[in-house]
Amino acid sequence: MNRKMLTKLAISGFALTMATGFTGMGSMAAPSNADAAPAAKSADKARAALEAGKVSKAVGFAEAAVSGAPRDAGYRALLGQAYLNDGRFDSAATALTEAMDLGATDSNTVIALTLARVAQGRRQDAIALLSQHRDTVPAADLGLALALAGDGEASIYVLTEAARAEGANARTRQNLALAYALSGRWAQARILASQDLSLAKVETRMAEWSKLAEQPGASFQVASLIGTKPQADAGMPVRLALANFPGAQMAAAEAPVQLASADPAPVENFAPPPPVAEAPVVAVAANAIRTVELPMPERTPDGVVPVTDLPQPKPAGEVILADAAPYRAAPRIEGEGRIRPALKQAIAMANDMLPKAIAFNAQKPNGWAVQLGAYDSLGIAKEKWGTLKKRNTMLGNYPASSHAANVKGRTFYRLTVNGLATRADATALCKQLKAQGQQCFIRAMGGGESIQWAAKSTPLRLASR
Repeated sequence: MNRKMLTKLAISGFALTMATGFTGMGSMAAPSNADAAPAAKSADKARAALEAGKVSKAVGFAEAAVSGAPRDAGYRALLGQAYLNDGRFDSAATALTEAMDLGATDSNTVIALTLARVAQGRRQDAIALLSQHRDTVPAADLGLALALAGDGEASIYVLTEAARAEGANARTRQNLALAYALSGRWAQARILASQDLSLAKVETRMAEWSKLAEQPGASFQVASLIGTKPQADAGMPVRLALANFPGAQMAAAEAPVQLASADPAPVENFAPPPPVAEAPVVAVAANAIRTVELPMPERTPDGVVPVTDLPQPKPAGEVILADAAPYRAAPRIEGEGRIRPALKQAIAMANDMLPKAIAFNAQKPNGWAVQLGAYDSLGIAKEKWGTLKKRNTMLGNYPASSHAANVKGRTFYRLTVNGLATRADATALCKQLKAQGQQCFIRAMGGGESIQWAAKSTPLRLASR
């Protein structure tokens, strides 16, 4: 990355550094001594050119480094970053993918490949890559990358948790603000941005983000973010393709296979054919052979042999038709409407699997609750409840509420599932939610909470047929 781009991204973007030459390859992949020194010098020149903003020269030097040490993961990662800075996103994706195949799984390479795939329009591939390396990439970078890949909900969740963590810095909060902006929540983006910037800088930042969001396509959006322009890209040179440089294990010659001789073998070398079993000879007495004369067919005077009359089938007996009485439905059980006994039993079993819900009084909240999260505003808490109910239908069987809580001088809005009579019920529900990937913990409602929003439960309903 060039210095201008690094400075820009350090303020609001990714914490990327220059590729330093990944050295995770085994001895079989190391370049020869004759090629190692020129390749290292070319790599140093490529890094210096990127620092100076001379992207085209950086591409040439990085290609020379890869040519000298084709199986060095760090040099391929450096080449991919040079292509990315030059707006050659297809070449960048190829070089960075090959670098990861060689073992370069550092956060810089992952983020650079994510940006290249987003620019190519491969958003789902970018999200899959981030998910695979979520433990390697810092949360601030992971969240912003998810926002650029189009997964706004996951981006805001990751960045919100990172911003609440102890020691969170301004860049994390600014990335969260940018994620809100890219998802269309400009009011929340402005509020977050103003926590670390002056009013004048906030307006400048909003204008930059607005320009970024209005880019006509993914490639222009990524190019705008890293400070370049998309280029016509014919792809990485074929001579540099990793497939042209197999590893030592792959290139090892296989043991020679002995082929059959083309000269025919002598006949006497072949085994004799297996004996053929002779058919048993049956002695037949001479007087046992008799001649049987068949009758000759009779012909008409015209010489035509008449066709023998075939036996005709007997006429079928009387056909008995089934009774055409109309279909009669099973009688309904009085007092149960359209619910049949089997359906009633299924509903009972489904309700028994969930902890019992009790009445919830928002004026005097009591009982036990399962907290699903804490958010910066009441509107976010409401929106999150709707999303969680769609994702997990069992939540609809319980009332929900939100109330404000002050933590270290900041106001958060807790989202809780209420109506649980005992601690055991709350623990059982939280355990079921965690099994489905939802974070939660239990708490007792003391009655003094000021409920600012509440939602009624929608009990479990099954189709009647």
